Parts: sequence; structure tokens; C-alpha cells
Amino acid sequence: MESEILSKEELVELTGYKVPARQRQWLIDRQWVYELSRNRPRVGRYYARMKLGMVIATSLKPAPAPTAPVWTPDFSRVN
Repeated sequence: MESEILSKEELVELTGYKVPARQRQWLIDRQWVYELSRNRPRVGRYYARMKLGMVIATSLKPAPAPTAPVWTPDFSRVN
């Protein structure tokens, strides 16, 4: 099972840099959201997929349409 956070190797492959400071600058320049842990950037796997245009199709299911209105006002008694 894959981790929720990109590994060090995956971050190097993504940014092209091994040095954490350069990786952070790459992420900042491209407006990526990341967290720092021990001075190393941490990027979520799902977030990286979204930024790269690889969103999982199952997450894009539209919400089911309501079958009938739950409540409607009765205006028949209003003058």
C-alpha cells in the first residue's frame, strides 16, 4: 500500500532536486501546498495527483440528485 505522503525519492523525481531547500523553492514557485517536517517538504500523494491532472475518477462522482423536495411551503392560506 502506498503512503499518503510522497517519498523522498518521489519528491526528487517530481522537483528534480535532492536538496530540501531547492525542493521547497520548486514547490513555492509552482504554488504547491506542502508541510515541513525536519526541514524537509512533505507533499500529499492525492494533492500531487490533483496538481498533475491525474485525479482518480471515483472521486469525481456527482452527488445523486434529490428524488423529491423534502419540504415545500403551503402558500394556499396566504392572502
